[in-house]
Amino acid sequence: MTKKKIFCILLVILLVISGSFIAYKFIQHEKAQNYRLSTLETSIQGNIAHFMEKQRQKEEYYEYDTAYKDDAYNYLAIGNSLTLIPSWRRGICSTRPDNDYFHLVVKHLESQYDTVVAYPYNMSPWERSNDRHSCLDLIDVYLSDKLNLVTIQLGENVTDQTTYEKDLEKLIDYVRQKAPKAQIIIIGDFWDKKKSAQRQQAAQNTHCAFVDLSEIINNKNYQSYEGQECLLPDGSTIQVSHAAATHPGDKGMEYIANAVITAINK
Repeated sequence: MTKKKIFCILLVILLVISGSFIAYKFIQHEKAQNYRLSTLETSIQGNIAHFMEKQRQKEEYYEYDTAYKDDAYNYLAIGNSLTLIPSWRRGICSTRPDNDYFHLVVKHLESQYDTVVAYPYNMSPWERSNDRHSCLDLIDVYLSDKLNLVTIQLGENVTDQTTYEKDLEKLIDYVRQKAPKAQIIIIGDFWDKKKSAQRQQAAQNTHCAFVDLSEIINNKNYQSYEGQECLLPDGSTIQVSHAAATHPGDKGMEYIANAVITAINK
């Protein structure tokens, strides 16, 4: 083989390698760019949701009027759709109005105390915001020094996890300042082990109880399923959509409730 042929072969190989490297860098750049755009879009949606919720609290303040009592056991559940879908008046995908984890915990508390006052609140704008600290005022209407228990179930909708753990710690501190007597329980992530570990660390750093859901993470036995029929408070029914099917079903809700009850008793 002549030197010229060898040179040509080496040149082709070099061009192929260079082209592959450039293509790889381009693909990586596009992926990073798409991730940044997706995160930005989610953040914008979160900021808009925060603004709209604050407006709703001002315009429909009567819906946020709490009735905590000195002689009652007062409970606030802060979360996302697992805790409350407003149109369902309970956690998503539970088949009946009273068998999501929040209502099951309330039922247990009612067996222990004469009077229980309890509210669930969907704080998902906090998850999606790029400035989660600015969303803390969303829960002012529900926080009180009369609270005995606060559970926090937030993170499933978080895309940018860079400051998630620290932001959760700030949320816990905020709750503790306004509800100093309350037992605070952090509920683990239902889908993501990494985020669940971050929640556990935040709970440890702020001396809160942690409810570990690692046994049921991504376990289909504890999830709902597409087409599952759920009864709404007005007597009508709704079917679980394809997008919602991975949320906790009745078995998952019961597991979460029992884990929270165990943490309360400890």
